[in-house]
Amino acid sequence: MTEGTVTEPVYFSMLRNDMKLSTVTVAIYPGEHSDPRHVVKTAETKVKDLARRARKGLLGMDEPAKYDHVWAVVDTDVAIRQGFWNDVVQLAAARNIKLAHSTPCFEFWLLLHLVGPTTRSDLNDGETAKAAVKTVLGQEYSTSEKLANEVMPQFIARWPDAVRAAGVVRRNHENAGTPAPANPSTIVDLLVCTMNDAAQPTRRKST
Repeated sequence: MTEGTVTEPVYFSMLRNDMKLSTVTVAIYPGEHSDPRHVVKTAETKVKDLARRARKGLLGMDEPAKYDHVWAVVDTDVAIRQGFWNDVVQLAAARNIKLAHSTPCFEFWLLLHLVGPTTRSDLNDGETAKAAVKTVLGQEYSTSEKLANEVMPQFIARWPDAVRAAGVVRRNHENAGTPAPANPSTIVDLLVCTMNDAAQPTRRKST
């Protein structure tokens, strides 16, 4: 489940195809609202709906009886500014949904594909992070699904680099004693590594 309606769904759909997760069902749904609490609730609704249809024998041919993992890809910037991030964390834990969060937003994860480990201090909110990606990339990347599909292969080719960079950033924050979620930081790499682990051995990449 993703908070964004273009960038994140395109990224993860393309990543799933690149990993050729043919034996694994990866369901990707844009959240119904940008509030991460709604993203978590939407994920819960999808899980319950799958379980209900499984009980009634109404599953499609390629649908699993249940999901092995349920992740919500969310941003922290608004939730932190408005003081309800702890509510998001508690809600996800209560619903058994894992959070793949980025601070200030998903664009920091994208930025790591392009520049490697960075803890630049000017990424104060989602808008500045999006502008940073656009500047480094040298073009727009998410104004439409068509554009995102054209640009995203540049990121998909470098996801192992982003995984390593995210780990370096996380360790730097831990060593500095920065309160979580540190700005900037991301744990989207944990979700990506979970997907990589689910791929066939010949398709897995070293991280």
